[in-house]
Amino acid sequence: MTYLKKNIFAAAIAVVLAVTLAACSGASGAKQIVLQPSGNETGKYTVGERANIVGNLDLSDAEVSKVNIVIEEQAPGGSWTEFRSLTASKSSSSVGFALIKTEPGTYQYRAVVSADGYGPFTSATISVEYSAK
Repeated sequence: MTYLKKNIFAAAIAVVLAVTLAACSGASGAKQIVLQPSGNETGKYTVGERANIVGNLDLSDAEVSKVNIVIEEQAPGGSWTEFRSLTASKSSSSVGFALIKTEPGTYQYRAVVSADGYGPFTSATISVEYSAK
């Protein structure tokens, strides 16, 4: 009976470790770049108002000196398109970009980080909402 309890315990630990490793090893990009509104901005703006977005970087696992960052935008009802292209050095801790929309709606943004032999890693999507004046 003790042998069976040890085997069940060992199997339970193995499952927990496997799930933890799988969660940490995915190429989701969560570690590489996280997009968010800058400073005290909320992600909600009036048409014509400037929105400032910051991408916090963690490139500690990169074995390259520079990475390419493509900011993609999905306009309301549209598909993903390239919005901006940036370059960051491995020592960079953040990048930023600004936008001004002339049409109301909720716009989606994500970043794709890559370099030769590194990535691509795609960030989580953020929403920027523009309302009419």
